Amino acid sequence: MKKQIISAALAVILSAGIFSAPAQEMLGSVSVTAEAASTVSAPKASKKAGTYSTSGAFTVKLTAADGAQIYYSTGGDYKLYTKALKISKTTTVRCYAKLDGVKSKTVSYTYKLTPKVTFSKAAGSYDAPITVKLSSTASGVKFYYTLDGSKPSTSSALCDTTGIKISSSAKLRVLAAKSGWTNKYFSKDYTIKGTDSAASSETSGVSILDDYKSKYAYNTLTSTQKKVYAVFFDLAGKHAESGDVSSFNASGNDVKLAYWAFDYDNPQFFWLGNGYSYTIDSYGIAATVTPQYSRSKSEAERLQKLFDEAADKIITKALAQDNLFDRVKVIHDSITEMTEYTTNGISAKSEADGPLIYGLALCEGYSKAFMYLCQAVGIPCVCVAGYANEPHMWNMLKLDGEWYNMDVTWDDAGTYDYFCISTKKITEDHSFDNLFPIPSAASDKYSYNTVMGIEEYSTADSAYKALLSDAMKNWDNGVYETQISVKAGLMSGLTSKMNSSLSKDLTAAGIRYSGWSASYSSKTLTLTLKH
Repeated sequence: MKKQIISAALAVILSAGIFSAPAQEMLGSVSVTAEAASTVSAPKASKKAGTYSTSGAFTVKLTAADGAQIYYSTGGDYKLYTKALKISKTTTVRCYAKLDGVKSKTVSYTYKLTPKVTFSKAAGSYDAPITVKLSSTASGVKFYYTLDGSKPSTSSALCDTTGIKISSSAKLRVLAAKSGWTNKYFSKDYTIKGTDSAASSETSGVSILDDYKSKYAYNTLTSTQKKVYAVFFDLAGKHAESGDVSSFNASGNDVKLAYWAFDYDNPQFFWLGNGYSYTIDSYGIAATVTPQYSRSKSEAERLQKLFDEAADKIITKALAQDNLFDRVKVIHDSITEMTEYTTNGISAKSEADGPLIYGLALCEGYSKAFMYLCQAVGIPCVCVAGYANEPHMWNMLKLDGEWYNMDVTWDDAGTYDYFCISTKKITEDHSFDNLFPIPSAASDKYSYNTVMGIEEYSTADSAYKALLSDAMKNWDNGVYETQISVKAGLMSGLTSKMNSSLSKDLTAAGIRYSGWSASYSSKTLTLTLKH
């Protein structure tokens, strides 16, 4: 869904929309004067912003329109660009072009450097103890590790040149760290003397769509419920009718939990959508189960090709990213860009083909498409349901052994307010149902604000002061957009403060602007000053 803007007069206090109006705009009351007719295009960089797994530095060239001078900053004052920039650590390059006294908008390119790492032993099964040695072509890389599946830190054991001895089955997790670079995490499973093992799907990118025994909701069930789940999985894959469960001694509640665990785990069966039915014997024991399909078998087969074509483009792009954050961001952004929230009657709106084929979905469709793409690139992901202004569905996904919440629907306004956030954070305005135990999600390592270094303000007053201060600094540097992030529930207070004070405060500070506007969601606001 493209970003929606709703205009309103300055005197009106605006509230942040979520679904029908996920972003809104306020207009300042200062009169607008005619802008200069000539404009200057912003500089372009020779390398796209992103994460680069590398053994050393690389150069970035900036180009602009003929005759325009380029000014850039890598954290300090702006300088005149005269030669290619050497990127030897994680760096954000901000730049603008200037021609005949006219400045372009300021653009930024963030380059994150992570070390290339080699493991001397591939993940897998071994008949005897092994020693795993770690190396990198980048200099100065340190390797911290754990063998119990816990997340490593710089306080964890440090790998030296002798390597890591693994004498029993273990999950090896490694933090590769280099000063000034972005940390990179690896996870490898090793089985010694015949125990089961598999390479980490997160780092290998191997699809887990069909491996239902590895999925979250399945593993919350009892042994009886798992048997019923397996029958639903088999029936849906064949687009078959009823299946026999009479030998399982399953109750109606067992069937209910098995079906919804199956549904919350498996987005690939987009021809589902109408629930299930079951029969019982004279003793009240479930005898047969029947999935209710929303599309015929022939229709599902016809749509499968379109579904795969759309999904494969995103999967290929995601797998090209070395960093898990960038991989997930590709999936998140692809869904929000291609999908429009709808409440109309198409059955696909609640399944993964809603976004991928039709570009239309309810929250269920957003969530199942996101789950499908995550599982397709090896990232464990499950749908969760609850309440957020109304009955609602979102996702939880597992990165580097830690669970995170992701609400792609509520981010469909060009924001990242709900990108890989903790349960503490999402329960500020969401609540879970109790159908299944919810994974613990305490980390914020992969949240958008953490990765991008964005501070989230906890009061409307502190947010307003920071917004005003940053806007004034940006104005002096030729930057006319300023973004601020706040906790849930504070946006109306921030916009009210802007309505009452922003114009006079900007004028008092000597900012010679001709008008202002602000677009915002529930947690993120972008202020634009007209010059």
